[in-house]
Amino acid sequence: MATTEKQAPVAKKIEEQRFEFVLYINNNIICQRYFHIFDFNEDSIKSLELKEMMGEIAGMNNGKFGTLGIIPNYLKEKSMQYLWDSYNPYFNQADETYKAPAKKGDMFQFEVKVDKRVVAATQFSNEFFTLNPKVSVDIREIIPTIMSEIRQTMSRKNYSIVEF
Repeated sequence: MATTEKQAPVAKKIEEQRFEFVLYINNNIICQRYFHIFDFNEDSIKSLELKEMMGEIAGMNNGKFGTLGIIPNYLKEKSMQYLWDSYNPYFNQADETYKAPAKKGDMFQFEVKVDKRVVAATQFSNEFFTLNPKVSVDIREIIPTIMSEIRQTMSRKNYSIVEF
């Protein structure tokens, strides 16, 4: 008589991711993603390239011509789309009736973490966008671009090390 042995189910070990990025608005998390970086170079944490990467992702006045980073550029595009969608060419608005909305002073913060330790952080103001950050900020479309920028920067072979 043949007996069959019952094997205990193998528990899948959930591997903890070392790297993450977090986007906050006034210290409230909007987006948080964990990911891997293959061929991670520890020298990237103390490099000038890390600072440049933060400008590429969340900078407001990059380079000679003041270009925007990935996140501010995306928010600008969404703001423009909202303005055009709500534009009414048949409504004549007198300049006297227009009152600019009050600036709330909302601040976006962007952090990159390695092993739950913040290695880079930056912030920029929401005053330049028409979006209500608590309702309409959705950056799912640009998450792969952000992760790609971080991976490329932190897996390079050579860096310009900054001594503190």
